[in-house]
Amino acid sequence: MNTEWRKIAELIKNNNSELTHDGKSKFAIELFLGKTWIKNTVDYIIELKTEWNLAVNCLRVLESEYATDYAYKIYKNSTNKDDRRIAVLVIKDIAHPKSIHWITEFLNDENVADFGLGVLDQLLWTEKIKPNKMTESLLNLAAEKKHDGLSEKVEFIRKYLTKKSSC
Repeated sequence: MNTEWRKIAELIKNNNSELTHDGKSKFAIELFLGKTWIKNTVDYIIELKTEWNLAVNCLRVLESEYATDYAYKIYKNSTNKDDRRIAVLVIKDIAHPKSIHWITEFLNDENVADFGLGVLDQLLWTEKIKPNKMTESLLNLAAEKKHDGLSEKVEFIRKYLTKKSSC
């Protein structure tokens, strides 16, 4: 395979100039793989095919915004509750910072609220976002929900954040 690095660099510069060096490398790999590969990989995961977890781990390494957007599209458009849950799980595992904007919607959906809180947890754990007023508001919203185990998970996240801030 012959790579046209100049073309790739130009695409990155024109579309994602704010990326770090690591982010630019991941975006370049995403360009090599192509949107069809990413879409097919998300679909493979949603169908829980053999070794779907390996596919999730590949998307996690890429931190693919396209995969995140595609999984969110599945969440929004699918009528299958299991597919919607797995789509949010994919979003959680990728932990792209943009997913912070969907957490309220996830928490308000009883079918995916636990995974929605997992998205927030993953973003904080991987330090893709910093604790702030918005994250505290999301934790408060989750704590108010009567879904099984959400309040315990909120307390776990808060303890982690407290411990981390004291280090």
